[in-house]
Amino acid sequence: SGINAEWHYGRERIQILFEPLGMTQILYFLLVTVVGMAWGLADPSKPNIVLMISDDLGWSDMPWHDSLAIAPTLTALAESGTILDRLYVQPICSPTRSALMTGKYPSRIGQQHGTINAGEPWGLGTNETIIANYMSELGYAVHGVGKWHLGYCSWDMTPVRRGFDSFYGYYNGHETYYTKVTHTYFDFRLDTPGPKDTVNDKVLFEANNTYSAYLYAKQASQVIQEHNPDEKPLFLYFPIQSVHNPNEVPDNYFQMYEGIVEDEKRRTLLAMITAMDDAAKVVVDSLKTKGIWENTVFIFFSDNGGPILGIGNGQTNYPLRGGKYSYWEGGVRSASFIHSPMLPPAGVNTQLLHVTDWLPTLTFLGACGVYGDEDKCSGPKLGDIDGSNQWGAIRGSRSSSRTEFLVNIDQDANNSALRWHQYKLYKGNPGNGAWVPPPRINADLFRSQFTKHVEDRKRYSSDLDYVFAGPYDAQKIQLYDVELDPAETVEISKQNPDIVNKMLERLEYYMSRAVEPHNKPHDPNSDPSKFNGTWTPWLASC
Repeated sequence: SGINAEWHYGRERIQILFEPLGMTQILYFLLVTVVGMAWGLADPSKPNIVLMISDDLGWSDMPWHDSLAIAPTLTALAESGTILDRLYVQPICSPTRSALMTGKYPSRIGQQHGTINAGEPWGLGTNETIIANYMSELGYAVHGVGKWHLGYCSWDMTPVRRGFDSFYGYYNGHETYYTKVTHTYFDFRLDTPGPKDTVNDKVLFEANNTYSAYLYAKQASQVIQEHNPDEKPLFLYFPIQSVHNPNEVPDNYFQMYEGIVEDEKRRTLLAMITAMDDAAKVVVDSLKTKGIWENTVFIFFSDNGGPILGIGNGQTNYPLRGGKYSYWEGGVRSASFIHSPMLPPAGVNTQLLHVTDWLPTLTFLGACGVYGDEDKCSGPKLGDIDGSNQWGAIRGSRSSSRTEFLVNIDQDANNSALRWHQYKLYKGNPGNGAWVPPPRINADLFRSQFTKHVEDRKRYSSDLDYVFAGPYDAQKIQLYDVELDPAETVEISKQNPDIVNKMLERLEYYMSRAVEPHNKPHDPNSDPSKFNGTWTPWLASC
């Protein structure tokens, strides 16, 4: 079939890209970069930017961490670009997206507790200027394709009232891949700006029964095809639905893993990744056909770690601990990379990065270009944000300016966490701390080997009940060195009281800047039966 042919083509291409880079290849990439700058083959002053976000993807779900996943396009881009090994996000959907959009920690904007659920009258405050506003002001065409999940109780909260030229997708946090239904009702639309600050909202009932990854790929391709690069550069926000539950995928992808993966959840999850990869291929091919790929920066990351155990859908963050909803490394460390034909391959980047850094980094790119000098050029004024421009750290021209980040402060859950240099401190319950290997690993053997490993290191820890987590109190403190011990197996707070006190002081500082969560209960006036069976904004303001 056409899909299989594309996939085989991708495999052939990836086999070339996966070969180790020799000095000749490195010199070639440097030559292409320098000559491109001199001859103008790729204008780096206003690069096109594609920001692709996967939903609920586990740390070990992609091919650069798990060889059984078939994702030739994304893997080729990662391997010939820069894998961002220390990019951190929030432990769940809405908080990560709000941090991305504003450059602020969720606890400063009321987004730190849970997510925005269907029919709830709250969201990312309209007083916040978001990345779409800034990119638009920098002269970009700004389009969104995929998931919003930042509130829709009033039209003012929806994407095209917040800087987007169009939005195609769904407002809520999850829905079915074929029927586009969440909580019984439909949620799938194409929004464009209307007259006098209104929204042309076209509900796309005709999308029913078509797999969403196909639709998102087609829409993204259409946006690219209709884009006029002579007028503006393109900023494409592409938060695809994959691989959030429910586990749904066309059978041809499922059959790719026959005889390879026995566990049905894991097999379906990997098949969904392959379908997502095909969507990425459509986007990349469309950019190439349009003639603008050479001047594009392509970024990929997951909005949080993969869910595990009872809420998991086949994801794994192993060897990292924990998963979605938790503050452990498996919940907040994102599988991610950045690629651009204007940049040479850089292997694995271990600089410390946070999702709040994307706003200042990408606006710097939009203002100063790929080769902009951070000492001579700056992006737009962004106000009091928590992120910092990390373009130099990403392209290797300087070290990361970040030595710490706030994992989260949640007053309602009475917990918090902080990363400071190589240390990670938890106060209260950080969430499920299980280690969940891929199903193909013998779980009993894993546990016995893991227990032996912990026993071997027992001299470093006098409190092993931290490892196999039990009940917590709100004041319980845990400390880990996540550079030496990324799996968070050895708790070291008792051996490092000065570090604990320093980090608690920093948490107090962040608490002084925090606001109460903005969560509000479901509003019965949002009932979609009043709006032709669709989830639709229902308030004049909220």
